Amino acid sequence: MSINLDYNIAEELAAFGLNEKESAVYLELLRGGEMSAISVSKAIGLHRQFVYNALAVLKAKGLVLQIGEARSVWRAVNPRKFMALAEEQELRAAKLSEQLLAVMAQKAGQEFEVTEGTNAFRIRSVENMRQAPHNSTCLMVCGAWDKYFEQIGERAHLEWERVRLAKGIRFRIIGPKSFRTAMSREANDRALTDYRIFPGLEENLVNIVTFADHVDFEIYGEPHLTFSIKNFEVAESQRRFFEALWEKSEEL
Repeated sequence: MSINLDYNIAEELAAFGLNEKESAVYLELLRGGEMSAISVSKAIGLHRQFVYNALAVLKAKGLVLQIGEARSVWRAVNPRKFMALAEEQELRAAKLSEQLLAVMAQKAGQEFEVTEGTNAFRIRSVENMRQAPHNSTCLMVCGAWDKYFEQIGERAHLEWERVRLAKGIRFRIIGPKSFRTAMSREANDRALTDYRIFPGLEENLVNIVTFADHVDFEIYGEPHLTFSIKNFEVAESQRRFFEALWEKSEEL
């Protein structure tokens, strides 16, 4: 086999699970457009069977399209597909981390986790909604309104909201008086969400979010940090504290 391959690119493709043969076939299709397997084989000097094997892998990953059946030709998809693959890997890694932490929790009884950076915060926020029980209620003492929307980003927030509404998850939020206008505007458009104002509460850089089994402390500094404590007793204690604040809070 003699493959003319840019090994810098090949190294990056390897991070997405492509071996040397698969990378060579994909790159040749990028250069050549629509090509038959035989044409690819001749162009890169790779045995036809290896080309067919590589095409099968690339097709499974969504990186090439097969056109026709009996005498099919192949075409590489837009390279931006790798951005989607990277996001899928990131979400899969986040889900796997949660599953492994759950295994650890069976023995430890409590977990403490720190996530750092805006992207990690976005992934965690969406995963929190995916993991939350249907028709449950999440509670937030909100100190950073604009910072939250700035950090979460429109795309992640829309996905967060889509999952939340699909699962019927209610959100109850307590904030300072300075958030009254923003909360009133949101209250008119946002389903399954209740807002109240707590006298004396000041804007700050921390949101405290209580879920069924864990509490997240979202810190909007540089970088963004989230401290999460997964413990049913801690979550229940924080829930009782929130209810006490709610009773003393003002309606919008």
